[in-house]
This record gives sequence, structure tokens and C-alpha cells, in this order.
Amino acid sequence: MDTKLTLGDVECVRLILRGGTVIDWRRLNVSSINDCTELLRANEFDPEDGRDAARLSDIHRKAVDYLERNFAVTFANEVANAPRTSDLMLLAAGRDRTLQPQACMVLKLMHIINHIEARELRASLPVSNHDLFQLAEEKAARVVQEMKARGFPILEFLVSQKTRDSLITKFLGKRQTIRAHIYDRVRLRIVTASVNDIVPVVLYMSKHLFPFNYTVPGESHNSIFDFSAFSKLHPRIKEMVPDFQIDLKFENEMRPPANENTPDVYRTINFVVDLPVRLDKHPLRSLDPSAFPAIVHVSTEFQIVDRVSHARNECGEASHARYEARRLAKVRERLLHGRMKWRGTDST
Repeated sequence: MDTKLTLGDVECVRLILRGGTVIDWRRLNVSSINDCTELLRANEFDPEDGRDAARLSDIHRKAVDYLERNFAVTFANEVANAPRTSDLMLLAAGRDRTLQPQACMVLKLMHIINHIEARELRASLPVSNHDLFQLAEEKAARVVQEMKARGFPILEFLVSQKTRDSLITKFLGKRQTIRAHIYDRVRLRIVTASVNDIVPVVLYMSKHLFPFNYTVPGESHNSIFDFSAFSKLHPRIKEMVPDFQIDLKFENEMRPPANENTPDVYRTINFVVDLPVRLDKHPLRSLDPSAFPAIVHVSTEFQIVDRVSHARNECGEASHARYEARRLAKVRERLLHGRMKWRGTDST
């Protein structure tokens, strides 16, 4: 494994597992046009399609305009007028002390602008949550089927959506109640043969299912895979540690508060991504044909667990039945007597 992973691969998986954000990065780890194309396609953009390229160019222009207006930045021509997004990405991965940080700054703004405009598009389109969830599930199922065909040791793949009762219980169990955000309306669970399979599985999905840059910050739980130990165990990856975007001492800084209903013996990897779904490639009757490229995001929770941990999670206090019983008991107490006791800043 250590002979195949690049620095970009390792940084990508690490960001997902720790719930980080590319806004805190200081460079982009790509080394070729193919790397750039792969990342753009993961975001559902086809850089070879003229209309997609025009859309990316528009986002680029808006990013430069924002930075010039708000921070009085004067950009080099290579950055302000980069002919393609991939050219800008390669500058952000380069060594030029002027062009590299400028390109990185513009890409961060492009990331945010794309996300905002995807939200606005989602709010304006007459597309139901049911349709969006269905498209997200179909996309995930296609990719997992590809992974199995390629020999990835995926023992179980399960897609679930929250029932109305479960959704109500979830809101009642949160401090913010009606203002709370529920990330796991769609949940995908993957069981791998061993812990060693987790990194390649997450990496493949980040290239073909969801882009690592749309991992939701602060929503990753990881009680299975020790990234620090992994880095020390593999000599080649150990050599990469000085080049990591975020020092290993901050490995747990993004960890969200523990779920009070989940026992310490429960082991899993959970993370949330804003999964990009391209609507103009699907025969949705409610979609205006002029909306192009119609890319929206569907918040999706991924659970990844190895076979041994999965078996242990199904027993005793860690079982789902015991979890639901604890959660319902606390919600019932809140409804009857009011204030719950919170651990951390929230109950997830």
C-alpha cells in the first residue's frame, strides 16, 4: 500500500477521516492534467465539455472579483486569466512563491462559490428530496458495483433513508431541535474485509463517487483507523509527514462531540459529504432544460467498518437495538421533564 499512495492520496483520505476542510490547506496536491480532470469529474464537471468549461470560468471570474474587491489583491495574469481550471490547479500545486499561493486562494473561493450556487439552485428547482435521494443512492450503488468488479473486498453495502419517526426522534434529541441540521437522511454503510482495506476504499470513492473537498467539516467520527500509527508504520508515508497540510498533533481537533447514546465499545468510521448530483443528465420532468450544468449537493453520511468491528458492534451494548432504546428513553425524559443533560456542545 505504501508504495502506491501519493502525498495527494494520503492527504485526501486524511481530510475525509478527520473531517477537515480544504480551506485550511495551503496547496493542492496534483501533479498532472489527469489528476486535475479526475478531481473536476468527481465534482461532476466535465472539463472537456464547452458548457462545463464556461461554467468553471464564470466561477473563476467571480472568485477573482470577490478577492479583488474585498482584499485589494492584485493577481498575476497567469492566475487571474488562467485559460482552464486545470491550469489554475497546477499553479496551486507548483513551487512559484507568487503564483502558487494566489492560485490556491482563488481555488478556495471557487470551492465556496460553487457550493453556494449549488444550494441556491437546489432551492429554486422543483425537485423533491425523494428524487434527489434516489439519484444519490443510484450513483453510490453504481460506484460500489464497480469497486466489487475491480476486486475491492466489500462484504456488505447497505443504503438507508431515515423514516419519519426516526427523523422526529433525531430532532428531539438535538439541542437546537427545529434549527438542527440532519446530515444522515441518506446513509451508506460499507463493510470491508479488514481495517487495511479502509484507505483504498475511501480513496477510490473520493475519486469516483464524491470529491474529498466536499467533506463536511467537523462531522467525521473515526474510532477504527489510527492515522498517526498508519503514518509511522509505512516508511514511504512516514517520509511524507513533514509535507502534510496539517500537523499530526492536530489530528483530533475537528472531532465532533461524542454521541451520548453510543457506548465506547462501538467502533466505526462515519463521515458526511455533500455528494454532487448532476440533474441535467437525468430525465427529471420537473427540470428546466436550460439549467446547465445542473449540479446540486445531497448531504450523505457514509459508515465504513471492517468485518471484525462490525460483528462486535452487533452485540451487547453496541447493538443498534440498544442504541435506539437509549435514545428513545432520553427523548421521552426530555418530553416529560424538560432539560436534557448534554455532553460536549451537541447531541448527535
